Amino acid sequence: MAEAQRKTLNKRNQPHVVKPESRNTISVGCKLPHGMHLDISTLGEPIQRFTLKGINSLSAGAIIRPATREGFAITEHVPKEFFEEWMRTHSNHPAVKNNLIFAHKQVESVRDMGEEFREELHGFEPIDPNVKVHGVEARKEDD
Repeated sequence: MAEAQRKTLNKRNQPHVVKPESRNTISVGCKLPHGMHLDISTLGEPIQRFTLKGINSLSAGAIIRPATREGFAITEHVPKEFFEEWMRTHSNHPAVKNNLIFAHKQVESVRDMGEEFREELHGFEPIDPNVKVHGVEARKEDD
């Protein structure tokens, strides 16, 4: 494939989105292991995107994970107006309805909210090989 075709294909697959910026920011907790892209779109095309860190997210260029506590990651400096607009247009999103993402102006309050929602499940919990689920058992040595 020619270089020009590859660049064109990449542009179609990766729409140009602007990361919103604001001086008025909040902190957002996310219980999803992979994080989440928050998109505000027009006619189905994303125009603004902010990415929340997940429990298993790695910081850019680092080997350490983002600040996690009680099974959630905290993303700081999220533009407040952007997040409020996203929440308004996505109020029925399962992550919103199940308290898997939550926000507050103060980081400590986000941590407190995370402890409050500690028992909320996201469906990506690790499997315990010692627990039978729907009749499935762990493999035995003589199998």
